[in-house]
Amino acid sequence: TWTRHVMSTPAVVAARVSFRAAPSSRRAHKRASVSRTRSAASKTGCVVRASSASGDKAPPAKVVVVGGSGFVGSRVCDALRTAGVADVVSVSKSGGGPGGVAIDLSSDACVTALTDAMKGADCVVSCVGVFKPGDDDAMREGNGTYNVRVVDAAVAAKVGRFVYVSVASIVPDALGGADSAPVMAGYFAGKKMTEEAIASAFEDSNVCIVKPSFIFGGDVFSVNPPRVTSQYGDVLVKILGSGFVKSVASKSPKPIALTLAEPVSVDDVANAVCSGVFGRNPSMACDGTEEIKACAAAI
Repeated sequence: TWTRHVMSTPAVVAARVSFRAAPSSRRAHKRASVSRTRSAASKTGCVVRASSASGDKAPPAKVVVVGGSGFVGSRVCDALRTAGVADVVSVSKSGGGPGGVAIDLSSDACVTALTDAMKGADCVVSCVGVFKPGDDDAMREGNGTYNVRVVDAAVAAKVGRFVYVSVASIVPDALGGADSAPVMAGYFAGKKMTEEAIASAFEDSNVCIVKPSFIFGGDVFSVNPPRVTSQYGDVLVKILGSGFVKSVASKSPKPIALTLAEPVSVDDVANAVCSGVFGRNPSMACDGTEEIKACAAAI
């Protein structure tokens, strides 16, 4: 979610791996294919598994989605149920969503309630975010402190996997850096705080951070947070996702590249999160629109 002048945000161009001639033996060919897939994963931040035993494993039995009644979180809950997760628990201030649990994250006391809600969960997803332009303290707390409490609760509940919806790295970079951006400094600082807390609490292999830029979807326009409908967003994708515009963006200074970046559908974000829950992408972030689309396709 972004201010109007940041509305069109960056699609991080996924690396492409050029495959050479296949080895002669089937066994060598299989080894080479696995190696190439891993090589692609290290460059794109995502794995799209064509067919493997691990890719076809049973879905997690229980997943807790914190912020599960929001714009992104509600779609994540839907995607998880569609993918076969039997017990999807939505945690939010309102208590809305499937298996809804009402918890206010504004107090340290919430960690106990969160821990209880997370007991027996295979994975926790945090879609928690606060967008209040001009109030850096509120954004730092809502995007940082609140999420750190979610991480602490997940650790206390002995949850094995954590997925977090953060922000595409090119966005703060284009605006002066996460630590010194003249606008949205609290927003970026909070996101960074959460990513650091997750990295300290979980092994890399048990983490997935989905990093979208400008998210579109639904049937309603919004100013705060800025949001356009699916119909309008699809038009933007056709224009900003064209080869010509991407070529121009790739050669432009970061602030210009930011305005030319392809937005990402909320459904792609939700499916990328779902892919992370299932462990179908590595722990490194799915950073930007193209990587998110690749991760979404894995589910």
